[in-house]
Amino acid sequence: MTTMPFQREESQDSPVPSLLNSTVDEILAQIEHEAKCRRREARALRRRIRRQRRRAQPLHLRIVRTTSTVASAGLAVIGTAAFVASGVVFLRGDMDTAKNLLALASAAWGGAAAVAFFSRR
Repeated sequence: MTTMPFQREESQDSPVPSLLNSTVDEILAQIEHEAKCRRREARALRRRIRRQRRRAQPLHLRIVRTTSTVASAGLAVIGTAAFVASGVVFLRGDMDTAKNLLALASAAWGGAAAVAFFSRR
């Protein structure tokens, strides 16, 4: 037993997917755009999760993180100032003071790196 389709169904146009009407470059551009949007959304979600974790941390951990950041930045600035001063003193001819300032600069930069390294978990 066979059935005949209705007259209306034969005359209706079937919807053509937009992919068939597009060129390869347009399809690739659309895929790249979707990938960028998804990466942006994922980045925003990761940022939101990090911020929620930080808010949930106890106060003493937040204080330690802030203190270590400030200490690391301060030591880096001190090291830079000592290095510049060492160069100036070297040009003026005082080798002993220049050597001491250079040692101070290297110790400060090492301390900044150590604080940054050990403050991470």
